[in-house]
Amino acid sequence: MDSRVARSPLRTSLFLCAVCMLFFGYVISEGGYRILSRWHQISPPYAAIGVIWVVAGPIMLASGVGIFLSLGRHKLPLWAGSISVICAGTSLIAGVLSYVVPCAGPS
Repeated sequence: MDSRVARSPLRTSLFLCAVCMLFFGYVISEGGYRILSRWHQISPPYAAIGVIWVVAGPIMLASGVGIFLSLGRHKLPLWAGSISVICAGTSLIAGVLSYVVPCAGPS
């Protein structure tokens, strides 16, 4: 009985992690595909960010599915998803700070 109670927060956090990876994996891959659909109209650094997102998004989606299927028994989906989240986030931050990613702001 005690082991079932102790595993409940772990399963809840794994479920939340999987849902977040599925959602943000879709959002990031969709953003990457939208960026790359305008390939000839954008700068090469912005296209590189789109390529990073196109690669990182499906990895996050696959990691979310892997977490759901393994219920946290395997660490590989967690590692792969975490690394892809870090890559996508770092590329977004670097793109915004270097004014590569167009953001609305004061003109």
